[in-house]
Amino acid sequence: MTQVTPIVKPENRLHLLKAPKSLLVIEDDLSMVEYIDAVLDELHQGLEWEYVTSGEAALELIHRRSFFRGDSPYSLVITDIFLEGEASGLDVWLDCQEKYKGMPFAVTSSLSHDRYFSILRGVNNCPVYLPKPLSIDRFQTLFKEYL
Repeated sequence: MTQVTPIVKPENRLHLLKAPKSLLVIEDDLSMVEYIDAVLDELHQGLEWEYVTSGEAALELIHRRSFFRGDSPYSLVITDIFLEGEASGLDVWLDCQEKYKGMPFAVTSSLSHDRYFSILRGVNNCPVYLPKPLSIDRFQTLFKEYL
């Protein structure tokens, strides 16, 4: 659990020295959400995390959270490519690239590496790709870097 040390400013307002690490999971397969929950329980107890099942819900949550967290609403976003609704995980990532340049993304899918990178051909700064099935080792590496 991350401890946050408050700093009292002269205006008698409480300010946090460091915002807690946070994760957004965008996934419509609830068994995958349960898997991620189990991994997080073991590796990152106390991490602030949420999940949604559609790109539209994710964008709403990210935009709402940006009012408090600025240009990096989450420490990390993990999204599946294919989701409920109209917006894909890649749509969410593209939208966020314009507005929240400091927010890292990881994309999951059953697509092969070749297929994934052919979809993103010509795109700079592609998000990290985690092919399914996801392994705890890959999560550990990702979480060590961003959380």
